[in-house]
Amino acid sequence: MRELSPDLINSLSKSVTTFCTAWKLELKDGRVFGFSEHDRDLVIDGVTYSAGSSLTESEAEHRLGFASDNGAIEGVLDAASISESDITDGILQEAKLSRLKVNWQDPTQFIVISVGELGQVTTRRDHYEIEWLGLSHKLGRSTGRVFSKKCDASFGDARCGVDASQFLDGTVCPKTLEACRHQFGNVINFRGFPFLLGDDGLYSGPKEGAPKDGGSRYK
Repeated sequence: MRELSPDLINSLSKSVTTFCTAWKLELKDGRVFGFSEHDRDLVIDGVTYSAGSSLTESEAEHRLGFASDNGAIEGVLDAASISESDITDGILQEAKLSRLKVNWQDPTQFIVISVGELGQVTTRRDHYEIEWLGLSHKLGRSTGRVFSKKCDASFGDARCGVDASQFLDGTVCPKTLEACRHQFGNVINFRGFPFLLGDDGLYSGPKEGAPKDGGSRYK
């Protein structure tokens, strides 16, 4: 639960408020940019938020629980801050983006509404469109190895160990144990789990007439 100062609560409770939206962009290289929809620059917590930056929120989607806050952020390319070449070079990848509400009459009164990371960036002439991902999107990422019956190494890489140049151009490895053993003679480096039980095996019961002694069903 957010804790609001008495002054901020008092300002928010007025029938006519003086709040505007501001955005804070923090790049991985340490650079920080501030944008505001207000008509003059604002200094918020030591960061200058540029006025009239044309940064607007569109197609915002807010969900409860651990679902992501996804949206699209659009802004005009500004050579003084973020250039088109910066975007092409991937400078915005995994940058942190915060959305704030700030009292433009007293910028010490502000609240961070949401925090996320930048995802896919698409350039459209003199504009760019950025995917905005809530921090909870990380919970949906797959990490570590994938446990599968097929090999998860790439044909010819260090984990595979096969010298791909010894085979015809266009040779494709089906990533099965049989192919690794008989086609490539490389079963010692097989990176899959060929005896991993599938869903059918996990949910099936003992065969009819089979002894129920707790032993293996795959003797």
